[in-house]
Amino acid sequence: MAGTETILLYNFENSPKLRGLKIIFLKMGIRVRMVTPDMYLQTIGALAHIKGFEMTDQVYEGEAFSDEMMVMSGFSNARLDELLRQMRKNKIPRIHLKAIVTSHNASWTSLMLHGELNKEHEMMTRGPVMDAVVYKKEGEFALEQRKIPTIIHPLDAIVKVTLASICTSDLHIKHGAVPKAVPGIVVGHEMVGQIVQLGSGVKGLSVGDRVAVNVETFCGECYFCQKGFVNNCTDANGGWALGCRIDGGQAEYVRVPFAQNGLTKIPDPVTDEQAIFTGDLLSTGYWSAKISEIHKNDVVVVIGAGPTGICSMLCAGLYEPSQIIAIDRDESRLALVRDNQIAHVTINPSVSDPEQILREITDGRGADVVIEAAGGSDTFQMAWKIARPNAVVTVVALYEEDQVLPLPQMYGKNLTFKTGGVDACDCARILELIKEGKLDTTCLITHRFPLKDAMKAYELFENKEDHVMKVVLKP
Repeated sequence: MAGTETILLYNFENSPKLRGLKIIFLKMGIRVRMVTPDMYLQTIGALAHIKGFEMTDQVYEGEAFSDEMMVMSGFSNARLDELLRQMRKNKIPRIHLKAIVTSHNASWTSLMLHGELNKEHEMMTRGPVMDAVVYKKEGEFALEQRKIPTIIHPLDAIVKVTLASICTSDLHIKHGAVPKAVPGIVVGHEMVGQIVQLGSGVKGLSVGDRVAVNVETFCGECYFCQKGFVNNCTDANGGWALGCRIDGGQAEYVRVPFAQNGLTKIPDPVTDEQAIFTGDLLSTGYWSAKISEIHKNDVVVVIGAGPTGICSMLCAGLYEPSQIIAIDRDESRLALVRDNQIAHVTINPSVSDPEQILREITDGRGADVVIEAAGGSDTFQMAWKIARPNAVVTVVALYEEDQVLPLPQMYGKNLTFKTGGVDACDCARILELIKEGKLDTTCLITHRFPLKDAMKAYELFENKEDHVMKVVLKP
């Protein structure tokens, strides 16, 4: 069994005792590694909490070991007994090896925890590495082994990712359409997970919390953050940083700066799949509906029945419009909208004239609110044309080329245009709405892959195979 077992030693300052232990370990073929608290202690506590184990007040049965810790991984009962005999034979103070002993003189007594944490123990012995999807260069993503991130600032958190998703914005990065994206970064900006480590300055969160990760990084202190315009945070990492300018979450772990702003606790009844879109897609939909000034009984049109458009429809429904109308050229997407009763009316502009249908529905006025979430070559023009005079047109789509604002043609319509990137600062409210059953985006998840098959997932998503809508990755 040599090479299959590991002992991690923390803070051993008694040199003679340590030498004696090392001799025993060497004779038994046991690997040993010295670790420091920031490498292991907080992480093991978090993982134990996640697995449902609690710390006890049981006093550790050793002498002069009050500030020391030994963690055993991969030991059978027979091997543990053998190790105990060797330690007694060599007059090493007695140690209760069937426990994980912390530096605070407490222990977990269940051997089951060893098995649950084997993967993490192995990572520690061969080096803290993880699988991650990496932006290599324009046109190339790859699944690589990367170092597990660590705390580098007191306001950081390390999150063990339990579910991540692939977004169209990731494809924009791959194809060089995001100039700020840094080659070599780990991609992914839409994920949920569990906190395994916290910086000393983070308030309101605890190790072991299940959290949704915000697409945006924001300090909470600058002029724009104070106004709620977090997309324009002036910090060096402000705005869309995760998975673009700093390592993101299509990986086993992710470091989240300004954690108390960028992480939101997930209520207990809410599953990972229910919460996965909180920090990006649902935040975008919630923000687009919020700024669109929707009133009760309004007619709301959403152009684009993709994930962003559907989230915009779901959030527009919170304002009790008389009708929500979805426009898209993809019949499978319109079918999804109809099947899940997300919109009252669906229109395929390849088959029917949206302007004519809107005139019929609204007695010739046009839509009270138009949300443009498609980003097609003609969808911006469609948006202002189907809007009634004095309507609000909200543009959340990303375009590959400049759009023309034909002021002479729209003169007299007195339209209000609202555009920009999402100010994702309503995650707590979104999660409450999910918990209350008022928002449900699980119908968007059409495909599920383990993280190790991420490249297959990207191929399917990029080629729009099998009526894919959203793909999630499970580390």
